[in-house]
Amino acid sequence: MHVVQALVSLSIGGSEMVAVEITEHLRAAGHRVTVLAANGPLANRVNAAGAELLNWPIGRKRLGTLRYILRFRSWLLQNQADIVHVHSRLPAWICYLALRKLPADKRPIFITSMHGQYSVSSYSAIMARGDHVVAVSKHIRDYTLKNYLPPDSPSPHTIYGGTSRDDFPYGYQPSDDWWKNTYAEFPALKNKRLLLLPGRLSRYKGHATFIEMLTRLQSSYDDIHGVILGRAKPGSRYINELEGLAIRSGMADKLSFVGVRTDMRDWMAASCIVFNLCSDPPEAFGRTMPEALSLGVPVIAWNHGGTKEVLREMYPFGAVQADNLQALVHRVGTFLQQTPMVKKSDAFSLLASMDQTLNLYLHALGACRI
Repeated sequence: MHVVQALVSLSIGGSEMVAVEITEHLRAAGHRVTVLAANGPLANRVNAAGAELLNWPIGRKRLGTLRYILRFRSWLLQNQADIVHVHSRLPAWICYLALRKLPADKRPIFITSMHGQYSVSSYSAIMARGDHVVAVSKHIRDYTLKNYLPPDSPSPHTIYGGTSRDDFPYGYQPSDDWWKNTYAEFPALKNKRLLLLPGRLSRYKGHATFIEMLTRLQSSYDDIHGVILGRAKPGSRYINELEGLAIRSGMADKLSFVGVRTDMRDWMAASCIVFNLCSDPPEAFGRTMPEALSLGVPVIAWNHGGTKEVLREMYPFGAVQADNLQALVHRVGTFLQQTPMVKKSDAFSLLASMDQTLNLYLHALGACRI
């Protein structure tokens, strides 16, 4: 089986990680995989897996990107693919238009993954036009059915993201060298209890709420330190806004922006609480939550969207009424005094997620049933 994974780029993010994990799983099973995306930090994993990388910027929003329609169509005629699986909107359009004019016997199965609560528009609708549609949570499945699919349409396949228990083992602790290097880079963290908000620097991720929460807690808990992990899109000034907010709130010395990191496991394990505060729209799934909980690290998150589904299975103590800042502050204070234990769990495993995806591919090709 030859599968193409198509996405904007191989930067570090939720949909990107899913595409790379599928690539690794398929290669380990002996299948051919081609990744169609602009280069990025995750390219090393694609290459290490033995997959082919087409370093084409098919997610760049400019007129010249349309040339990849013909280029991809020509490539498919020479490199017969069985499945094209797309993970974002503009790449989906490029692939869809390339496939549409292929001869029927040369046309791969077109699979789309709804990784987010996309704005309802004709542009976003491409993500619901796959021969098979994958939703990353029940929340996204219901959103897709409500906004994109006719009443008699088959329901999207719900396939959650998964966490490798080998990569995120329960009880893991950072090494002494990691702590030494981290304190050298961020000395303000020493002897503090870390509250971590990981994820892209986007407005809906709840960074302003996180800073306000820290502001309200600082007088009662002078040993806490906030950590915002992630980066903004190139050219964005959002981080400048957040740094300004931290200064105005008197939190400049109690909050660190650590940028994008490849040692996420260590940052999570070093923290006493990991947060997910996505608000509008809610988080589609939120892979950092099962990662932290797999390590045994408590998570606090708004009780809506995909985060609600993760918390219900793995850690209901961390669920807070969405957008209720007062309830959030109270819950964090309670945790700082006495944190409910995170029990070891097999929920949302990477192996289960990958097996479901492979099963869907085989089903689409008529090789087995779902």
